[in-house]
Amino acid sequence: MNSARSFKEYYDATFQKEDDKALAQKLSDEFFADFIHYIPIQLDTLDSLLNSGQILSFYQALADLKYLIEFSDNLSRYWHLLRAYSGALSKLKADQTVKGSKRLYSYYFENYGDRRMLRNEHWFEKKRWEFLDALHAIYSEHELHDFMQNYHQVMVENYKIYQSFLLVFVNDLKNLESRSAVRIRHNS
Repeated sequence: MNSARSFKEYYDATFQKEDDKALAQKLSDEFFADFIHYIPIQLDTLDSLLNSGQILSFYQALADLKYLIEFSDNLSRYWHLLRAYSGALSKLKADQTVKGSKRLYSYYFENYGDRRMLRNEHWFEKKRWEFLDALHAIYSEHELHDFMQNYHQVMVENYKIYQSFLLVFVNDLKNLESRSAVRIRHNS
């Protein structure tokens, strides 16, 4: 509930900068109503893209939800993981060869450097290196195929977790909005 509350407070404050208080309240109400209505639709679209194997489209559509990472550690964690996996898998799909997987590994190795063993490694870094270690171990087309199928399934499972966190966020916001509407009517 705290994540949705901070989201609501942030956007309420943004709209309150409007000189006309009635207009500010109208804009705020419309924004939250649209958010509550459209997020489940966006989630269904993402689910459809992921399940149909349209990884690049999933990667691109997921970018529209980036602004939510500021309000919830769970949304941030899973959004970053899904973006990382879908970005890498879309590159692999573009060049589904062992050579392509080695080039992709080299690309990430150059960007992130050599693996350092950390005592309290961050969750995301651990996931990134598990992915890269598995990618580095590919030496046949069959292994590449299995790798891609495995990580597609990993993405599906992690997307379900992300989706559940986001739906709870929307539900919490819906509850806050209904309480707010009751307070406004009561004070009028």
